[in-house]
Amino acid sequence: MRRLTTAMFALFALVGCTAQGSQGNTGARPEASGANESDAAGGNYTYRLPIAAYSYTDAEYASIDAAENVLAGKCMARYSLTYQPPKPTPATPGADRRYGLSEERSATLFGYRPDSSYRAAPQPMKLGKHERTVLYGNREGAGNSKPLEYRGKKVPDHGCLGQAKDEFGKAYAYPEGAGKASRISSQSYRDSMLLPEVQAVFKQWSACMKKSGYTYSLPSDPFSAEKFRVGPVTAQEKETAQADVACKRSTGLLEVWFTAESAVQKTMIAEHSEALEKLRDLHAKKVAAARKVLAEG
Repeated sequence: MRRLTTAMFALFALVGCTAQGSQGNTGARPEASGANESDAAGGNYTYRLPIAAYSYTDAEYASIDAAENVLAGKCMARYSLTYQPPKPTPATPGADRRYGLSEERSATLFGYRPDSSYRAAPQPMKLGKHERTVLYGNREGAGNSKPLEYRGKKVPDHGCLGQAKDEFGKAYAYPEGAGKASRISSQSYRDSMLLPEVQAVFKQWSACMKKSGYTYSLPSDPFSAEKFRVGPVTAQEKETAQADVACKRSTGLLEVWFTAESAVQKTMIAEHSEALEKLRDLHAKKVAAARKVLAEG
């Protein structure tokens, strides 16, 4: 039985994975918040998977980030400094690529390259030297372990922003539960690929691609082609990507794979339900705490 290369597995699984950054960001997507009809209609497979119930929504991430900035601002005020973070620019969700290419628009624009349409341009903050030192602490000076002070007052090692993130998040940290959620997301992907129904639909997709003049055994194969990784996106790459998506649609590959992985995840979640429910509860509390910080200003 043919297996994905490590690199290709990493591409697909990590693109689809809902965990982001630190363990505190692996959790609580309220059960129905991700799996709505617009997601289903738009092919948002990642957020329709059962494990997505234990991941934040984009709005929840934004609330937590904004709350941490409010707390950082209060810390800065204790040094008689003003901190006005830029207003966050909402990012438009890109094409879901957990199972490879899934949307014709993304395939047409980007081929097999990362879909950059969702990336919001960061707004630079205008900070003076003192503001940067107090906001970021020793992070601003690589290798500098000397304690920082500003006007005779000690500055937190990681600055006001680092302190805000650490102190706000520590009450809700649950590495064990976060690790379980992350492992389920990656292991279910691997296990689902080996199921007979998924293997069968891979063969159907491969046969469909061959009729269009392309020889690939697995949906991951085009991603490993150097011509689709180096240099500008060519007409050939776009045509291949469009055929890829068309064959996924005609064979039902995306829904077959999604259904199979969902079943695998449900079994895994049931085996770790206590830890995952604790994770979701802690993250729901963190979101509520963030909203309280924002309400109080």
